[in-house]
This record gives sequence, C-alpha cells and structure tokens, in this order.
Amino acid sequence: MSTSIALAMDLSAEFEIRASRDDDVTKPTKTDLSLDDQAGLMAIGKKPVFERKFNFWTALCITACATGAWEGIGAAIFQALKVGGPVALVWGYVICAVTMICVAASLAELASIWPSSGAQYHWTAELAPKRLRAELSWLVGWLAFTGAGSATILCGMGVSMQIQAFAMIANPDYAETAQRWHVYMIYLVISAIYFSVNTFGVRLIHPLNAFGGFLHIFGYLVIIITLAITTKDKHTAKYVFTDFSNNSGWPSSFVAFCVGMMTSMNGFPSIEIAAHFAEEIKHASRSLPRAMFWTVCLNAVFIFPWIILVLYCIGDLNEVLADPVALLSPLTIVFKNATGSTAGSICLNSLGIYAGFMGGLDSLGSCARSIWAMSRDEAFPERFRRVHPKLQVPVWCIIAVSIPQTLIGIIYIWNTTAFYGVTSAALALLTISYSIPIGLFLFSGRRNPNIMLGEWNCGRLGYFINTVAFFWLIFISIFLCFPIYYPANVKSMNYASLIIGSLSMVSLATYFLYARGRFNGPVVEICLGMDPAEVGPTKEKATSTSKVAQMAEKKADEK
Repeated sequence: MSTSIALAMDLSAEFEIRASRDDDVTKPTKTDLSLDDQAGLMAIGKKPVFERKFNFWTALCITACATGAWEGIGAAIFQALKVGGPVALVWGYVICAVTMICVAASLAELASIWPSSGAQYHWTAELAPKRLRAELSWLVGWLAFTGAGSATILCGMGVSMQIQAFAMIANPDYAETAQRWHVYMIYLVISAIYFSVNTFGVRLIHPLNAFGGFLHIFGYLVIIITLAITTKDKHTAKYVFTDFSNNSGWPSSFVAFCVGMMTSMNGFPSIEIAAHFAEEIKHASRSLPRAMFWTVCLNAVFIFPWIILVLYCIGDLNEVLADPVALLSPLTIVFKNATGSTAGSICLNSLGIYAGFMGGLDSLGSCARSIWAMSRDEAFPERFRRVHPKLQVPVWCIIAVSIPQTLIGIIYIWNTTAFYGVTSAALALLTISYSIPIGLFLFSGRRNPNIMLGEWNCGRLGYFINTVAFFWLIFISIFLCFPIYYPANVKSMNYASLIIGSLSMVSLATYFLYARGRFNGPVVEICLGMDPAEVGPTKEKATSTSKVAQMAEKKADEK
C-alpha cells in the first residue's frame, strides 16, 4: 500500500473512501512537479491533469488584463460624472481602491491555501458547514462561471462597439448609416478568436497577456502625457475634487454618490481570474496570490492620478455627450477634443482596447475551467470532465460556454435594453461569489485548527482585512443592483437583481432536480503506488483536505 493511501487512512474518520467511476476520463499528466505544487495538489486533493505551462508573470498579466483598471473605468466614466459629478468618481475610487485591496488580499489568502481551478467554488466547499457544503459550493460555482461568462460577453461586445465607434469618427458618412448588427458581426469574429485561442492555442495565453500587460503600462503613460500636453483649457482643482452634482433623480445624495461610485468598481472586476488557472501555474500557492494581490495594489495606486488628469482635461461634459459617438466610446471624443486629431484619438483609445479583448479571452478560459472543476466532482455530465490530452484544455467546457455567449450577443441587435439587462449582472455575480467564501473564512475558517494558512497570508491583520472585505462586498453587491436614474423605467432599469435572482433559482432547481445525491462538492483523489506528494485516480469524499496537505508537506520535507 502506498504512503499516500496510508496518509488518507489516517484521516478515515473524516473521509469516506470510494472507487472512482471515471478513472479513464482524464489521465494524470506526466510532469515533474515542484514540492510546493505537489503539496498544493494534496491540499485540494486532486491529481495533476494540466501541464504547468504558466508562471507568476502569466498570472500577473492575466489579472492585469482582466481587471482592466483605467481601461474599465474609462469605458464607464461618464456614468459617475452624470450621476454624482467628479466627487463620486474621485473619492468613490479612493473608497473602492482601499476596500478592494482587502478583497484581493482575502482571496489571495484562500488561493494560497487551496490553489484549485475551482477557485471560489472549491474554497466555499472547504469552508462551508458539512450540512450545507454541497448546496453552497454548487451555488457559488454557478455564480462564478455565469459571472465569468457575462464578463466574456461584455468584453467582446465592448471591443466591438469601440471598433464601430472608430469607424464612425473616421468616416462621418458611415456614422449616419451605422447599424447594431454591424457590432454583432464584429463580435462574432472576436468570439471565434476567443474560442480558437482557448482551444487550439492555449500556450499563446502567456505571450498575449504579457503583451497586454505591456500595453496596460504603456497606454497609461502615453495617455497621461498626451492629455497633459495637448489639453489647453483644463478644469480647476475645485471642479475635480469638490464638484458634486446629483443628476440621477435620487432624492438622497448619499445614494447618488454610491451609485456613481459603482463606476470605480469597473477597475476591479475578475480579480480572482488567475485562480482558475491555478493548476497550470508553477509554484501556484506562492505565485498566484502574489499576482492577485500586487496587481490590485499597483492598479489602485497608479490609476488615481490617471483619473485626476482625465477629469482636468475632460472638457465640457454636455458637449462631449452630445456627440453620437459618445454613446459607444465617450473617451474617444475626449481624446479628439484634446488632440484635435481623429487619428490621434483613435490611437490613444485603441491602447485600452487590447486589455478589454484579452479580458474576454481570459474570462472564457476561466469560465470553462470553473465548469470543468465542478464537472470532475460530478456536478455535470462526464464529457465535461475531459481534458484533451494534446490540447491540454477542457474542450467540451469551452464549447458549452461559447455557444450561449454567441447567442446572447444576438439580443443586442433587436433590443439593447434587454442585452444590457442580461450582462449588467456580471460584476454583481462575481462580488457575491467572493463574499461567501470570505465570509465563511472570517466567521469559522480562521479559527479552524485543521486549516493551515498558506505561504502567502494576511498574518495578524487577517481578521481586520477579511472583515473589511466581507462587509464591503455585501454593500457593493446591493448598490450594483441599483438603477442609475430614479425613478426607473423599462429602459433605465438595472436588471442585475432580476438576473441574479433568476440564475440563483435555476441553479438551485438544477441542483435539486439533477445534482442532489450525486454531487457532494469537491472530492479527494487518493494516490495509488506513487510518491506521497503525487496523486492518482481513486477518489473519496472529504470535508477538508488541509490535514492531507500538512502531512504531505511533512513527508516531502523529511525526504
């Protein structure tokens, strides 16, 4: 009997051993794993399936492209200005930046303990009470992959709209005849690229994201320098830092400020995205949390002066919004007014488009891996557990994600209100999926003696950081569902709450009709005839894998 089986049997009081019914679904990858990656796999109780083809810089650039930061805030900047004025954007950003650093630290801490492709789904299962383990992990899994799927659609469609905006500003004749179906045709091309890269070119993810990371920094510097030099009539400091105007119709200025503050959240979406690639990243328990945390920290610090300068150089708000191109790309008009050049404005704004493009590409990959991680725990049919041996990707999961994303895009042609209603919940879905594992870790996990903190952790500040993160996520999840204008009508209504409620109902209905009795959350795969840190095809139900990880690390150190 192997040492790994002996380790598992020491925990027999907690684990119910059973034979796997799908040993031939995915063969373990033959690869040399570092000791910390072996211990990481033991911590999540999984066999090695993917090659470790990514590293810290991959995770860093994936997070940078997916969060977008100045690119995301720039795309929605006029929402804050119309609702609460510069005050809502400037000081709202400061609040968001500080609190989202706490969220990033909390998620990074969990990623260091359990470096799983299931990310928040797996973390929730490890931390949830035994009687609610299956239901909570199932719900969070659904929130995670639907949030990532919505983010893919938003990124792809956002890039398509920007391209049409460039065509409109470059060719005024086309601006008079532009149609929404043109945007959808561009979206189809982008979706095809997303599918192709994620399926056949997964090794391109590293260089593509590395280039995105370069453009993220380069574009930031170019825009700041260009606006500072070319803008002649700048606003005053009083306008930038103290001007508050409630044009939302909300009777409460506090509510208007909070709704305007939601724009700043566009700079912090999908901060856990790299965690879904955890089982493909070298030294994941160390590289992954560092990448997640430091990306958010650096963005939080450096985007603040970008926002300040844009507000100084934004010009007359009503004049900018009067241009029809502003409906698709308001910053394009700001750049045109500043530089006096159509080509210059297109070049400046195109620097941010690539990050949006890569955000969608990475979100598709993370969405597919979320579904795959649940599928290997028998949440979905057997075919979704398969990883192509040569392509090294869950092909069926990518297909399952790509088809509905393509179909949902069609809604934009006939009804933009309905389309934005479907996709408006993306950020709220993700924030809720973060709040559940962070809340569980705060209220019970940190006191659990069976859970060993990872190499990256918050130390003595853990309780404080987790508390700030949890209550901020609850607060922000509520306001992300508020309509921008009051009173709301069919066109101005924020349908995020409807989408979240509907998805939650579908999720729970699917659980009780299909998954109940066959799905119990992540299972632990016991190694057979391998070294202590290796894993094999036998599975067992588990309520916690932390003790296995500790014992595996101890055995590895003894060797």
